[in-house]
Amino acid sequence: MKFRGVPRPRDEHADAQGEEEPPVGVAQRARGSLRRQFPVTPDLRRAIDAPTVRDNLLPAVPGPQVAEDALVLRVLDLALRVGEVQLATGAGAAVAHDTMLAIASSYGLPTCDVDIAFSTITMCCHRGNEAGPVTTMRNVRYRTQDYTRLTEVDDIITAIVDREEPMPVEEASTRLGNAVRAPHPYPRFVAGLARSLFAGAVAFLIGGGLLVAVLATAATGVVWGTARWLGRRGVPMFFQQMVGAAVVTLSATSLAWSGVLEDSPAFVIAAGLVVLLSGLSLVGLVQDAISGFPLTAAGRAVEVVLASVGLLVGVVVSIKLVNGVLGTDAMAFAAVVPPSPTPTLHPLSLVAAAAAGLLFALSAYAPWRSLPLAAIAGATAWGTYALFTVLGAGDVVAAALAAGALGLVAMILPRSLGTPPLVLVIAGITPLLPGLTMYRGFSQLAYNSVGQSAVTILLALAFGLALAAGVSFGEQIGWPLQRLARRCIPGLSAEDRARDARRGRPRVF
Repeated sequence: MKFRGVPRPRDEHADAQGEEEPPVGVAQRARGSLRRQFPVTPDLRRAIDAPTVRDNLLPAVPGPQVAEDALVLRVLDLALRVGEVQLATGAGAAVAHDTMLAIASSYGLPTCDVDIAFSTITMCCHRGNEAGPVTTMRNVRYRTQDYTRLTEVDDIITAIVDREEPMPVEEASTRLGNAVRAPHPYPRFVAGLARSLFAGAVAFLIGGGLLVAVLATAATGVVWGTARWLGRRGVPMFFQQMVGAAVVTLSATSLAWSGVLEDSPAFVIAAGLVVLLSGLSLVGLVQDAISGFPLTAAGRAVEVVLASVGLLVGVVVSIKLVNGVLGTDAMAFAAVVPPSPTPTLHPLSLVAAAAAGLLFALSAYAPWRSLPLAAIAGATAWGTYALFTVLGAGDVVAAALAAGALGLVAMILPRSLGTPPLVLVIAGITPLLPGLTMYRGFSQLAYNSVGQSAVTILLALAFGLALAAGVSFGEQIGWPLQRLARRCIPGLSAEDRARDARRGRPRVF
């Protein structure tokens, strides 16, 4: 029996008997010709091969030559504290996971495992067959928006991972401790004033006038002060959101009833809801779900849902309270929710979007050097959103495309600017949050229109998730483009290329 395509071993006994070698198949000849013309290098094979179980196994560390206990404990503690800061400031679990492994590998501990379960980080260092593993754990007990600390920690990571000789462990631990314990770069009242002015810029973007922007600024200042007072007393986030939504709804509706506010109070309430939503880690939620951390994504989803339900309860209870105290005339003001305005490329809108991005970054304690970039991010996101809306893409699709463009720009910006891409991304997409749509759904529920309310709230949820998913998509596209652009830089040495290959995927969102 003759076999086509795969030659069998030469048999001298068969040659002595006069048998002929089987002919080589056409497919085999073509494959050989292609291999000669286009040889497959090891780097190309790693790029095109699908990941296997072998790729996910830790390398073996045989023998007694292992790192000493003191070094292992110091490195693991440093990696855990860095991961804690990243998770607390809203970064994705995949970012913290990759960063912790990169830190451990830089200090000579390549065989480590990291497990992140929402607020719990566990890290284990395997030390071969003749020494026991070292495992440690840390809990993330706080959530914050302090981008100055995030920037300083990012500089420490760069000094460890992106250099031939990493920073000494003791120096890195000292710098990290100083960064965490350091005071804010500017007074807290500046951040509160910036958050209030951010609400005014958002109110102008969604169709309100100058008076609406001023009232939104004042109401948000009261909400910010109230939330800070409740937070210092350990009140859970659910009740903070509920009280904040109630304050802004009661104040706006009362001003409209008294005649001070001639426009619909929905603009003021929607701006306040955007401010209250801005502290939620929507980008981290979607990034965790996409990158293979479903447990952490589920935990963040519960956190986002509870905070949103707090807003719902605060708005609905406030409308019912207005009806009982001021009568149906006052309640009618709360029912007037104008349609969401079509975004435009008018210069005033772009200026307001830039101001919103800058003010949000300022309220989140971003470094001074990142504020102009945050303003550019806000204007870029709004301009892209308006452009795709005018082209007929639809609100949700236009929001996703705008967020994707922003994520792409944040990825390809050089790291020498000294601003983490997360700062630009959050500052850019926050003014696009669907505050007006969310308030419309809440008010419909207050008027017992359960079906319409469910559809409207679902639309607002889809809008927010589209923003987060668009950012993640922009990151996925931007990473290969960033590597390609760096390879095209003239004068790049072989050592630089090898360092880029060892660095792997950058830590972004």
